[in-house]
Amino acid sequence: MEARSGSSNGKQGVFFGYLVVFALICAIGMPMAIALDAAGIFYTPIAKTLHVSSGVASYYTSFLWGAGLIALPFMGKMLDHVDSRVCVAGACLVITLDFIWLSFATELWAYFLGAFVMGFGVVMLNLMAPSTIINRWFVERAGFFVGLVMAFAGVGGLVFSTLGGWLILQVGWQATYRIFAAICAATVPICWFCIRSYPKDKGLEPYGLEELEAAEGAAGKGTGGAKSCEDEGITAKQAYRTLAFPLIMALAFLMNFCMYTYYIIPSYVDSLAVGAAWPMLGAMAASCAMGAQIASKLGMGALSSKVPYLGTICCIAIGATGVLTLCFLGPGAAGFVFLGAGLYGIFHGTTNVMLPEFSEFAFGRAHYAHIYSRISMAACAGNLVTGFIWGTVIHLTGSYVIVFCGIACLMAVAAGVVLLLKLKAKRLSPT
Repeated sequence: MEARSGSSNGKQGVFFGYLVVFALICAIGMPMAIALDAAGIFYTPIAKTLHVSSGVASYYTSFLWGAGLIALPFMGKMLDHVDSRVCVAGACLVITLDFIWLSFATELWAYFLGAFVMGFGVVMLNLMAPSTIINRWFVERAGFFVGLVMAFAGVGGLVFSTLGGWLILQVGWQATYRIFAAICAATVPICWFCIRSYPKDKGLEPYGLEELEAAEGAAGKGTGGAKSCEDEGITAKQAYRTLAFPLIMALAFLMNFCMYTYYIIPSYVDSLAVGAAWPMLGAMAASCAMGAQIASKLGMGALSSKVPYLGTICCIAIGATGVLTLCFLGPGAAGFVFLGAGLYGIFHGTTNVMLPEFSEFAFGRAHYAHIYSRISMAACAGNLVTGFIWGTVIHLTGSYVIVFCGIACLMAVAAGVVLLLKLKAKRLSPT
């Protein structure tokens, strides 16, 4: 449908919300994907330069998520009170400048400081901005567009991991960081000119509002236009007192805690006999998981408003099956490695799509950014501690079996939390 214009001339054109989606795709697919999903390609060369182990270099993500855990409460308030162009373009600029800083790092403290600062940009783009802004612009199909935007994190991860690996071999990791900084810099003006906080900033109403008003009119309910849509929901204090809030917090922690599987697929496969016989198998399995993640984000984005609870439970069950396939069948044949990685990737793709949807379902749109910033703290905490805990288990036992079985059990708990949400949480979404 075409969104109604609030201007007096009534002229119609391309809905500006599509440009908002395009700008978010650029921000997620380039700065965010390079800073987070392609970070691993730098660990080994940086470790050699700084004379540390690659395990120490991989603490990059812990520092990154630690910064996010600190900043998230303030980011929610920023998105409520500061122009979204400043938030998104600023996050892209932070990542750009931080890549330049990292390219000159010659000491471990400088590298970890860069990782910490990177967290402020990554968390704004990865956890907060897409779902908050898209839910303002789209009454209909918000889940689809969130899924579409977040799918480009996987696309960017695939593209820039490959490109970055080649560049590191050709020009070194320092020059590669500077090339990535130039790529990220190109997204700053795109986000500045193509993003607005609310449809009313362009004299428009949210996509799908006419259908909502028509449905309410048919049901005998009054309509209040775009403003009523934006104001739909409960306050943050009211949300914190609901059962849904701790349940969604627990779900965010559990799902992100289980996402560690993706990062250990290459090292796990390399430890197997089948991996030793096929040196590229681990990297290819990780790419298979990333491809399945992209498909999952697109699929769940399209279905999120239709089967949110059942769809999420199914994806979690598929992911647990993939983890157990990797653990018990993967050592026997490369085919099971790819199967397990692909099944796990379906779970991996649901997190950044369904957690925002559950939050908007339960609490509405009025104070979404403030509420979701607190939920995202649980997601950050899960990402922060998972590497330390599972990494220590692998270090002490020399085995991945406990890790994979533990992750599968936690996935089962996460599925139970989703079921509780379905039974206990009251849906407030206007869609």
